[in-house]
Amino acid sequence: MRRSLYIMALTLALACPAQMKAQNHITLGTITLDAGHGGHDPGCISADKRTQEKDIALDIVLRVNRMLRESYKDLNVVLTRDKDVFVPLEDRARISNAANSDLFISVHVNAAVNSRANGFSIHCLGQSQRGNDLFGGNLELVKRENSVILLEEDHEARYEGFDPDDPESYIFFSLIQNAHLGHSLQFADEVARSMAANSPIRNNRGISQDPFWVLWRTASPAVLIEVGFMSNPTDLEKIRTESGREEIAKCIFNAIKSFKKSYDSSLSGINVPKN
Repeated sequence: MRRSLYIMALTLALACPAQMKAQNHITLGTITLDAGHGGHDPGCISADKRTQEKDIALDIVLRVNRMLRESYKDLNVVLTRDKDVFVPLEDRARISNAANSDLFISVHVNAAVNSRANGFSIHCLGQSQRGNDLFGGNLELVKRENSVILLEEDHEARYEGFDPDDPESYIFFSLIQNAHLGHSLQFADEVARSMAANSPIRNNRGISQDPFWVLWRTASPAVLIEVGFMSNPTDLEKIRTESGREEIAKCIFNAIKSFKKSYDSSLSGINVPKN
């Protein structure tokens, strides 16, 4: 019974979000770049302890930010963090929503027990399309990224009892209608094609729909990118080099560039009433 009430409460909360996107945005004018983890949350750590996910994610995000600012003078780029600090998941989404962002991009590095696992993957909000197993194929990844919640002192109150280690806590994600799914999947496809063609990490693990908390709370098209595997020696070697991270950032930038062109042109003929 308590679980049912919890699911209902969260679903109703989403139906009346505190931050609503303005209706007069007819171009992709604001992008939020989110570097995963940070501060006392290192994320995945390499086997030799020399490389941490938080540092790789931030470096790539700062590179994408630089490329966007150099290429688009009228584009507003928002960073959830620009240094090594801890930012709660809820605050990451709040920063994006407060900026009225048109696109949210969260950058991470994957890891697995099997060191042979490799490649990049892109994730949008939703449940997996792998039959009836919901997001079973990515459950461990989802649990790991959402477990950042447990590092927050007030997580039980702040996240209304959500337990990232309890599969039942994810039931409510399947009840949510994501109004931005189409654009999220479109951008995810741009990232996948760009990285498959030019990233130093070429293995494309595909696009999947998974219940990441930060994507659920973000009121815009949103994707989470796992650029490679910290646990794979070959992937790790690539992301450790400046040239490798620059190439990954360029792939993300090119995906944004292509998506923005399509996004802007698809809305160019719409007349938006003034308030």
